[in-house]
Amino acid sequence: MTRLLSTKKLLVLLAAVTAFVAGTTALAQEIPNAKIIVVDTRLISTNSAVAQDMNRQVNQINTDLAAEIQAQEAELLAEQQELQQQQALLPPEVYNQRDQEFRLKVSQHQQNLQQKQLRLERAFMDANDEVQRALKPILQNVLQQTGATMMIEKSNVMEQIPGLDVTTRVIEQLDLALPTLEIELPPEPAATPAAEAPATQ
Repeated sequence: MTRLLSTKKLLVLLAAVTAFVAGTTALAQEIPNAKIIVVDTRLISTNSAVAQDMNRQVNQINTDLAAEIQAQEAELLAEQQELQQQQALLPPEVYNQRDQEFRLKVSQHQQNLQQKQLRLERAFMDANDEVQRALKPILQNVLQQTGATMMIEKSNVMEQIPGLDVTTRVIEQLDLALPTLEIELPPEPAATPAAEAPATQ
């Protein structure tokens, strides 16, 4: 009887092992072997034609904006110097009124500058989003072309053998799909009525 029970236990154990092995084999068949390729997004953001075109536009916008700011601040400085020269000649209430108006003008200048910088940042972010939308199908296409199952950012790779980096291939396809991209500044926000300087008593 004891030997019969042991035999039954052995058969149960063998059945369990067989089921486990079969399940493991089926799972291994479902998961494909990993084939990894590497892409350097930093190089894409500097060496691709669209990235260089965007950087050129941003540099030009910044140059134009700097020249505009310089001209406006030169006007404000001249107005400030003129107001200071008139301080001894004007009645106190007139001078105070003009000083308040000048301070309001400086404040508006600073607000306009902040708005322009925010618009430029928004435009660059929108352009980057469009590049990413163009890049996604290219990355999928390179995966299919190489037969790879996974693409990893190069900055996350410690060591690799030659032949895994597909950055050049990605850049070439991106250059064909999206060689240029115009950076469009969002419309200026609706102007708010200027606050009047407080009247001097």
